[in-house]
Amino acid sequence: MKILQKENAVLLLLILLTIICFAEYRRKNSAEKLPVNGSEISVTPTQLPTEKEGFTIGWCVYNGSLEFFAAMQDGVFAKAKELGMNVISHDEKGRTAEMITGALHLISLGIDALVIAPVTPEAMVVISDSARNAGIPIIVIDTGYDGADIDAFIVSDSLGGGVLAGEYALRLIRDHSITSTNAAIITVQEKYTYARRRGEGFKNVMTDRGYTIVAELPGNSNQVDGYLAMKNILEAYGNDLAVVFCENDRMALGAARAINESGKTGQIMLLGFDGEPAAITAIKAGLMQGTIAQQPFEMGALGAELANTLLTGRTIIYDDRVTKELYMEVYLIDQFGEPVNRLITKHK
Repeated sequence: MKILQKENAVLLLLILLTIICFAEYRRKNSAEKLPVNGSEISVTPTQLPTEKEGFTIGWCVYNGSLEFFAAMQDGVFAKAKELGMNVISHDEKGRTAEMITGALHLISLGIDALVIAPVTPEAMVVISDSARNAGIPIIVIDTGYDGADIDAFIVSDSLGGGVLAGEYALRLIRDHSITSTNAAIITVQEKYTYARRRGEGFKNVMTDRGYTIVAELPGNSNQVDGYLAMKNILEAYGNDLAVVFCENDRMALGAARAINESGKTGQIMLLGFDGEPAAITAIKAGLMQGTIAQQPFEMGALGAELANTLLTGRTIIYDDRVTKELYMEVYLIDQFGEPVNRLITKHK
């Protein structure tokens, strides 16, 4: 509890320092280069046209260098172009301060709507307060918003995807004649509450069928920590383990390396989540046995479409009106690297 309180205090201090420094940032960066519709241009508030041919949306991407979010960004750009909208984008680069500063800068440019995949959902309240004061609607994609005042949240059916992973794990265990009844989960950070539903769905299926979850270790959403978590699991349960489920593919790729180094590839089933190209390559090489694929391009496209819906005075139809959530379908990539068994039933 003390550790959690300390982390929250550090986050609050970071947010306060970011806000205090924002004015100085604006002064020193009056001609910052930002990508617009995929190209770099210099933009300042005074350079924005007073009469625009179309709406201009701001797009804040979690980390544009990651395949998943690069595909999401492509979706935002493609749909915006289709709808005749302009896009000014900012790359958060996986950093909280970059997320806050960049989003506030976009708002200061006079954008019509903000679409964001936040690296730190807990910091969204600072951004949403600023956007609300400027009358700017906010669409959040994928990672969460931690109770901030937003207009829509697009998220994959993570719970249903975890259920699908569990059901496929049981099939793999049967087909490979594995006798162990132990399973393990490598998790993302606790702040990503929606992604944590993946492990919840997987666990429900496995425990209902008599399996024991012997370990749930953090992989912190990255390949290195996924590798280290898998090494620890192998040390404790390597001789009695049926399957490992990773809540994202980057951790699964690290786990695949650890399993391969132990000489147990194909003996311990390994499943991921996201459907990243690198994971599909690993599956086809036999290093992983499957992944649950998201649709990042479609998520980005829907974000731009919902912004347009609000800006043209229309109403969003939510899957959950209370939380303003819209669920994006997920599907299985099997042990041969082929998409199968598209999930129809959505789970909250």
